[in-house]
Amino acid sequence: MTPGSNIPLSAAGVAVDVAAPVRLDVSGLLLTAHGKVRSDADFVFYNQPAGPGVTYRSGGGASPDAITVDTAAVPADIERIVVTASPDEAGRTFQGVEPTATVRDAATGAVLATFTPPRLGTETALVVVEVYRRGGAWKVRAVGQGYANGLAGIATDFGVTVEEPPAAPQAAPPRAAAPAAPSAPAA
Repeated sequence: MTPGSNIPLSAAGVAVDVAAPVRLDVSGLLLTAHGKVRSDADFVFYNQPAGPGVTYRSGGGASPDAITVDTAAVPADIERIVVTASPDEAGRTFQGVEPTATVRDAATGAVLATFTPPRLGTETALVVVEVYRRGGAWKVRAVGQGYANGLAGIATDFGVTVEEPPAAPQAAPPRAAAPAAPSAPAA
């Protein structure tokens, strides 16, 4: 596939795995017609591996992580499932990394499509593909949209509340030493 291209899905269940020469974190976001999640429960990833009709599967480092979509179980108000990826290593960009998404029939494992986004650079997260509903039929679209502000940037754009880690408390300024008590006169 090429960026922006789409194909109809012939399978009711598809698995999208994203492989690269570095370990990637793969996630899925269930989006309404407004392009937003209904709640944070629509963000499927390693710490929240299941949502309505969508599941996350870890590759355990030996194989790629995947998002599986059971189109028959996706709620009617969800129009698309966005599959994202980001390098597992903090601060790592996609410079020199060519991720490839493989869309498979979830039941048989047969490859339905593959997509490698064009050359990437300073992006730290990527919307790879989307599985979407159009006129009652399901399709997959190659996206390849990069983000320089990581997975938090993608999540925020799609309406997920991202809690920043609390800032380290600032150290209190050093206290001035109390003046020494006057010594008592000798008796």
